[in-house]
Amino acid sequence: MGLRQQLASKSAILFAVRISGAGTIFLAQAAIARLWGTAQLGEYLIAIATINLLAILLPLGMQTIGSYFAAEYAAKGDGRGLRSFAKLAYGLIIFPGIAITYFVGQLVPLIGETGAHLIHLWWPISVMSIGSAIFFVNAGILVGLKRPFVGFFADTIFRPILIVVALAISFVVAAPGENIITLLWILATAYCVVILVQFAITARHLISLPTAPDAPAPDVRRWFYFALPWVIITLSTDFFFDADLLILTAMMEKEQIAIFGVGTRIFVLASYGITAVYAVTMPGMLEDVTKNDVAGLSDKIGDTNLMATGLAVVLTLAIAIVSPLVLSLFGKDFSGGYWPLVILCISLVVRSIFGPGPLILSARNRPYASLPAVALGLTTMILANLIFVPIWGLVGAAFSAVVSYFIGSLMVWHTTKRITGTDVSILPALVRLTARRT
Repeated sequence: MGLRQQLASKSAILFAVRISGAGTIFLAQAAIARLWGTAQLGEYLIAIATINLLAILLPLGMQTIGSYFAAEYAAKGDGRGLRSFAKLAYGLIIFPGIAITYFVGQLVPLIGETGAHLIHLWWPISVMSIGSAIFFVNAGILVGLKRPFVGFFADTIFRPILIVVALAISFVVAAPGENIITLLWILATAYCVVILVQFAITARHLISLPTAPDAPAPDVRRWFYFALPWVIITLSTDFFFDADLLILTAMMEKEQIAIFGVGTRIFVLASYGITAVYAVTMPGMLEDVTKNDVAGLSDKIGDTNLMATGLAVVLTLAIAIVSPLVLSLFGKDFSGGYWPLVILCISLVVRSIFGPGPLILSARNRPYASLPAVALGLTTMILANLIFVPIWGLVGAAFSAVVSYFIGSLMVWHTTKRITGTDVSILPALVRLTARRT
């Protein structure tokens, strides 16, 4: 089976599972809005955004490079190196990860309106963040070992089911005004149990890896060299809208946050289709870099970008057609989220067109080269929010996100081409495709 057929089949399976899980989550969120009100949904979405951001910070970025080093060590047959990497990643979640969670909790009351939303939810947020951090480490390692299904299924299958169960129990037992905190406590406890099972599966794979007799000693400094910039890159890409949502809490009411938050959740669902495409080919790309196979790397980047861009266009059109029905499930107030959501989906196409620049820079030992682009993108987001949100509201927030995403992606593409000489955008693949047909 060729690469494109593998991409289509594996990515389709991953995306189909994600669609099913996300559909369940949306129904649960719609139930929160219907049963407890739009403001309560806004509070829940703020808590989830905080959990996601904390989960990235706790292992100090080690989970963001888990796939990279798992693929590298597996290609070299160095089981000892990968096991040492995993021990450090999990250990960092305990310390300083738990300490970070505690100190952030002490600072929460000082950040105004956002802090007021978060402070009484902080304990379940902390527990859920630790469980999610372990999940991210598990998933990163398993994807690098070419086990993406096992890596993602804990979050794509079990988490949606647990949300529904937690919602049902909370509806029955929660006291008035305690709905969200009860929901989060039940969800956090049950989710951590599932993550422990996934951890046991990951540990089994790690133990089974052979140890090369001539393997070098683990290079901890190299791990941190990649991890520290990648935690910033990940926060500004995969969790861009979680950070944006927290920033917007100072500019919008909880009802508006709920509408924008639902839109970003739908966007994240769609972006998972793009993530699935790159997750399937990422280990192969890293192997090509390790073996210095320039032609193979170029072909993989090109095919991946073509598949991802085509999927991004299809998803954007599908969302434009289906989202009115989806948003109506949450109530009539959510109809105002249609155009912001459609605008947000333009970012899917932008991401796919410009390609995996940060990944290639890291593979070429230049992970820090992406940071100026990240800083520019985040700065643009903040400034654009300050300008456009007061004028256009939800549409302004969506427009600000797309503008910042475009500027950051353009700069990182240019940086990658200047440093490595590799054009990671879709353009080379389109040129090759056109040449074959003429």
